[in-house]
Amino acid sequence: MLINADMTKSKLDILEERLRMIKGANAYEFGNAVGLCLVPNVVIPPKFKVSKFEKYKGVTCPKSHMIMYCKKMVAHAHDEKLLMHFFQDSLAGMALNWYMHLEPARIHFWKDLSDAFLKQYKYNMDMAPDRMQLQGMAKKSSETFKECAQRWRELAAQVALLLHESEMITMFVETLEDPFYKRVLGNVLSNFSDLVTIGERVERGLKRGKIAQNPSAVTNAKKSEFNNNNKKKEEKVQAASTMPYWEGYQRQYRPNYRPSSAYIANTAPNYQQNVLQ
Repeated sequence: MLINADMTKSKLDILEERLRMIKGANAYEFGNAVGLCLVPNVVIPPKFKVSKFEKYKGVTCPKSHMIMYCKKMVAHAHDEKLLMHFFQDSLAGMALNWYMHLEPARIHFWKDLSDAFLKQYKYNMDMAPDRMQLQGMAKKSSETFKECAQRWRELAAQVALLLHESEMITMFVETLEDPFYKRVLGNVLSNFSDLVTIGERVERGLKRGKIAQNPSAVTNAKKSEFNNNNKKKEEKVQAASTMPYWEGYQRQYRPNYRPSSAYIANTAPNYQQNVLQ
């Protein structure tokens, strides 16, 4: 009878375990810490201190994050369970939520976890920036030249095929507007830091007023002002040429003379506008 009772209890335990597996992770009680862990029987070494990881939130390259994590955990690379257990400490947001919902039955080794992670966020690698995106970037009005260069360089580092230094310099210069473009173009640049230094000098010159913000706009404004002045002079000459001899005489020798309202209304409609100014 005792044997039958033990067998019955064992069968009930197996059935309960299967029901929990069918229902999913929510079937585990929070009191069952082992059941909540992705890696069972993990052994944490004495005096082990978790490294400070840069949190992965699911929006950057997963391969780069995996490399960073492995380099931080290189001292424990031989312990796969430790690698798998503390990988959660390098995740945040939806990426951490993804880790919490992994099925322990499918993750047995570190390779299983790394493959699942790279597969989950592979789309971030497919969306890596290319040369066209780099060429389309422009300096924002709210950022300094150095901030613009740093932002561009960070994006360039994510391009699938790494760019040579000279190629990066050429591409970045092509994104600049005047007055940066003309002044940077006339310099011999051996590396990207030289480019940033020259750009900062131009920026200081703009702030101090030693370099015109937009020379072409200033030139156009001067041309417009010159044309307007010439037009006014021509209108005055034309108005004076249509004036009768007597009116011209009066204006020349009597500064305070004003013609009659009848003359202004009938003889010279534009007299008041062009001559009396």
